[in-house]
Amino acid sequence: MSHPITPENVTRAELSNGIVILVKENHTNASITLRGRVRAGALYETDATAGLASFTASSLQRGTRKFTFQQLNELYDSVGMSFGAGASTEVASFGGKALTEDFERLLGVAEQVLREPTFPPKEIEKLRGQIVTGLREAEDDTRYVAWRKFQELSFPKGHPYHRPDDGTEATVEKLTRAKLAEFHTKYFRPEGAIFVIVGDIDAQRAIDLVTKHFGGWKGKKGLPFDIPDVPPPPRAMRQDIALEGKIQADVVMGYPGIRRNNPDFYALRTADLIFGQLGLSGRLGEIVRDKMGLCYYVYSSLNAGIGAGSWMIGTGVNPRNVDLAIEAISDEIRRLRSAGVTQDELAHAQDFMTGSLALRLETNDGVASTLADMELYELGMDYIVRYADLYRSVTRDQILKVSQHYARLEDAVIVTAGPERA
Repeated sequence: MSHPITPENVTRAELSNGIVILVKENHTNASITLRGRVRAGALYETDATAGLASFTASSLQRGTRKFTFQQLNELYDSVGMSFGAGASTEVASFGGKALTEDFERLLGVAEQVLREPTFPPKEIEKLRGQIVTGLREAEDDTRYVAWRKFQELSFPKGHPYHRPDDGTEATVEKLTRAKLAEFHTKYFRPEGAIFVIVGDIDAQRAIDLVTKHFGGWKGKKGLPFDIPDVPPPPRAMRQDIALEGKIQADVVMGYPGIRRNNPDFYALRTADLIFGQLGLSGRLGEIVRDKMGLCYYVYSSLNAGIGAGSWMIGTGVNPRNVDLAIEAISDEIRRLRSAGVTQDELAHAQDFMTGSLALRLETNDGVASTLADMELYELGMDYIVRYADLYRSVTRDQILKVSQHYARLEDAVIVTAGPERA
């Protein structure tokens, strides 16, 4: 069987300053995708500076040593090129696309944006206004409010997952231009940076061009890149938040999860798929929504990255059904813990995992994102070759064991947000 990504058909190079370059040639059309990660995520913030990484990454294109914001946008339009940057908890990400003939121009833009931003005061204030407006709107959204409080209760103060990546209105208002520039200087650096190039280019040429634009990039070395584990909450917790003028309630519930490199990942990912994702939201969708009619939507999600996120369930319900929905979901958790999954469910999940990967790897974008994840999480260049076996080898017994270990109602954090309860 031929695989779209193998150690033989991907070229990997590491520059002396710590940048890793991955190139996958694809000469079927004259375009190239660039995807990258830099160790400049929200894990370097404090509770008081929440939103700093995201604000900084969003500011990078607002003006550079060579280009104003307007000039960058005009350049993209004139050659049909795209480029963007943003930040999550773990990393700042960047990416773009260009025709083969414009690829060096795209790398030149990336060099300016990542290495030479100027943080123009007027543009920074405009961007701040947009971020604050978005946060104000989010504070009126039951789904967002429930999720945010869930994160706060599930992780202690000072932990990266305790605070929202986009910050709060109060923290974003206090982030000065100097703080953005300081964060950029300290954390946008070549060590651990990943550049993935997929498309119509010779691998050595791609490496030479990245070396030309980024080989001289210097920055701090040896900064820790980790998210600490936290103990489970000492007891189950529930908090109900009243929001005025709402007719729907949202519920988020869950418990501590695992890191991406935990050996239990493949069994727990399969359990999560069967429980709250497969088809129309897995078992939860089939039982709690379709059969019992207790919610508008329901899903589960396993958040496993550099750090151990949460294994959580989200649902939107009629306010009258909040307690009934929580109890019905709890019953399904108990059923998963006591009886595990059926052989049919497991086979269906395994087919889905292998089939969906094949679809994702049909585009340059999908290949580039997958390669970036493989490097970030140290999955090995043979990960795609091993992928089907990793999931096909998961057994019902393994799923039962991980479900019993991680799906702990006794540690669950439950948050509801909706109209005031009568």
